[in-house]
Amino acid sequence: MTAARILSPRRDGEAAKTPQLVISGLGVTYATRGGSVKALDGVDLTIAEGEFVTVLGPSGCGKSTLLKIVSGLLAPSAGTVTVGGRTVQGPQAEVGIVFQQATLLPWRTVLENVLVPIRALGKPAEAYRDKAMDLLRLVGLESFADNYPNELSGGMQQRVGIARGLMNDPQLLLMDEPFSALDAMTRERMAAELQTIWMETQKAVLFITHSIQEAITLADRIVVLSERPGRVVEVLPVDLPRPRLADVVSSPRYSELYAHLRDYFRVDGKLTNSKAAAA
Repeated sequence: MTAARILSPRRDGEAAKTPQLVISGLGVTYATRGGSVKALDGVDLTIAEGEFVTVLGPSGCGKSTLLKIVSGLLAPSAGTVTVGGRTVQGPQAEVGIVFQQATLLPWRTVLENVLVPIRALGKPAEAYRDKAMDLLRLVGLESFADNYPNELSGGMQQRVGIARGLMNDPQLLLMDEPFSALDAMTRERMAAELQTIWMETQKAVLFITHSIQEAITLADRIVVLSERPGRVVEVLPVDLPRPRLADVVSSPRYSELYAHLRDYFRVDGKLTNSKAAAA
């Protein structure tokens, strides 16, 4: 495989932004009963302040492993990861996480679930109630503050998860396929709502997805990973105007981007060797 083709996301005359996340030479190897398994190999990636980057790749390519490394939940076997200029050596308040499932505590109200990160840090929750309510207003759930998770739809629960992920005012928000369990219409609506939230907060976002449409709709840049061990095959800028609503899929540029990315994958979802070699 030839070296990955890295395309700059900056437009002519646009000043470079401060790096928020820097991944350099990242490698991850797992020890299994059958021997060592390399999950990631030589991954390099930089995300600037306020930049939205999606990671797209076949199942088992190491996307979720990458997120665990950046979050500090897993230590790398090789390479370094820094957030805000500091080496990641464990979970930190500067990084917020939104999981595939909302993982809300069923015995706590919506407001209390948003306050969970504050309690985990040993801070007085009462002092942060106003901020939690502001975040619920941001995700459109202020009137549901006293409800319990089982009284919310799947999309509403994920919005609570996003509010919770923003509670510590993180420099970087990590999102691990947060809409994958939702139906198609809810997923499309959530993508539109997430754009609004991101444009309001201007957080750096690293978003994992299997969906080409979701990647194009959300990203400033799309990182394509190869099959295991995951390597960066291409970093593709998305030059579509924002906000990107449902009708963006009918634009010629969207079709070009979709066809370019779809050409990487066979029907079974695996990366095509010919496309990867050409990158």
